[in-house]
Amino acid sequence: MHQQWDDWCFRCATCGTWASTLPVLINSDAAHRALDEDLRDIGLATLRRQNLAIVVQQLVDSGVSPPARLLDVGSAHGWFLRAASERGFDAEGVEPDEAVAARSDAGRVRVGFFPGALAEDEQFDAITYNDVLEHLPDVDAMVAASVRHLRPGGLLSINIPDSGGMIFWVARVLRRIGMRSAFDRLWQVGLPSPHLWYFDRRGLVRLGERHGLEPVYSGSLDSVSRVGLWQRVHSDRRPSVTSVAGFALAWLAAPILNAGRASDIMHVVFRRRHDAA
Repeated sequence: MHQQWDDWCFRCATCGTWASTLPVLINSDAAHRALDEDLRDIGLATLRRQNLAIVVQQLVDSGVSPPARLLDVGSAHGWFLRAASERGFDAEGVEPDEAVAARSDAGRVRVGFFPGALAEDEQFDAITYNDVLEHLPDVDAMVAASVRHLRPGGLLSINIPDSGGMIFWVARVLRRIGMRSAFDRLWQVGLPSPHLWYFDRRGLVRLGERHGLEPVYSGSLDSVSRVGLWQRVHSDRRPSVTSVAGFALAWLAAPILNAGRASDIMHVVFRRRHDAA
C-alpha cells in the first residue's frame, strides 16, 4: 500500500484496492453526537427498501428460497431483516452498534461482532453484507469466517461502494486539485464507522475466490434517491458550507449516478464451493 494525499489513505499500486486507517468509534457517545440517526433512517429508507428488495430477489434467483436461514452482518436499523422476513425467510442479524441495534424492530438481532456473536458450529443458507464490508478492518478474516458459517452451496451476498464508480472518480479528481470535502465525505471521515476499504469489482471477486467462493452474479444498485436526499445529506450534524451544494448536485445527477456501471454501489453474489474450507 502507498500513501495517497493524507496520512490515513492508502492504495495498492498492483490491484488498485484503497484502504484507510481512520479510527472506528462504534459505541462512542462523542461520535454519535455527530450523527442524527433519525434523519439517517428517514434519508435512506426509500433507497434501502428499493435496493434490498433487489438483494433478496437475487438470492432467490441464485438458488436460496424461503424459509431458508439468512444472516445479515451489520444489520443496522433492520432494513434487510424486514425485507427478507416479508419474503418468508428466517432472517436474523448481527449488529455491533448498541444504539443502532436497539432501534431495530424488524427481527432478531444479536448485539455484538461477527463472527464472535455466533456459536462455532452455526451455519446459514445465506450471509449478507449490505454496505458493511467496507467498514470492517480485516475483510479477509470476515470473508473466511463467512465461508465457515455458510452451508456448502450457500450464498454470500455483498453490496459495497465501488472505486470504479463515477462518484468515487469525481471525488478523486476533486481531491487531486485540493478540494477534499467530497473525498472525505465518501470515506465518512469523523463518523463512528468510517469506510476502511474501497474495492473495484475485480478486486472483490478475487477476494471471494481466494476463499473458495464462486461468483454467480455481478450487478449494480442505485446509490442515490431523490426521496429523503435532504435528510441523508444533513444526517451529519457537523456544520458544513457544502451540504446544500452537495444536495443540489446529487439531486440533479441522480439519474446519471444510478446508471449501470456509473453507480458507485456494486452487488456481487458468491456461492460457497463444496470443497471450500
